[in-house]
Amino acid sequence: MTLKLDAKKRELTGKKATLLRQNNKIPAVLYGHGIKNENLELDYITFEKVYNEAGESTIIDLAIDNQQPLKTLISDLQHDPIKNRISHVDFLQIKMDEKIHAHIQIKFVGESKIVKEDGGLLVHNITEVEVKCFPGDLIHEIDVDVSQLQNFDDAITIKDLPIPKTIEILHHEPADVVVLATKPKEEKIEEPIATEIPTEAAATEAAATEEKKEEKNNLHATKKEEKK
Repeated sequence: MTLKLDAKKRELTGKKATLLRQNNKIPAVLYGHGIKNENLELDYITFEKVYNEAGESTIIDLAIDNQQPLKTLISDLQHDPIKNRISHVDFLQIKMDEKIHAHIQIKFVGESKIVKEDGGLLVHNITEVEVKCFPGDLIHEIDVDVSQLQNFDDAITIKDLPIPKTIEILHHEPADVVVLATKPKEEKIEEPIATEIPTEAAATEAAATEEKKEEKNNLHATKKEEKK
């Protein structure tokens, strides 16, 4: 799948790029092996639509000032943390006969029986993988069918991912877990602290102890009087 996007050469750079953002534009830059970096500007709404469909693993035909489109990938996005808007885009120009590195999103599909019927939980440990391949072999996303998870502690690992042989996953540990079915956490019920209620025997014992204490004090006072 290839998408098309229009761009214009950008004159405003640095702090002046803020003026573009105020006019619903996005500053961007195009770079690549053997080419000079080029500053661009994009229409915000148009780019957002393309990005929602393309992500970072779909080739985009980038037409600058209506010239012949260039084969590119979105290599990086920056966001304004306050406004939660895209604030800058990096495009990587690619050559169809040279392998590239890219990130492919993992899409979880299907329904796990252990989750639906036994209250299990799905733990998603990895949501994207880095790959190496020719641009023409790049896929938009990897579908992972979680219906394979039939029992607690069943897992799908990196080596289980359904991916074409033309794509190499650049992950150092093939046994790393992508998604796992686990038992739901049991809520701990705090037992009430028992309050000791004095029994009749305990009350009698306490009264006797107090009486002996009083007799001892009286005896001590009597001896003190006799010594005078």
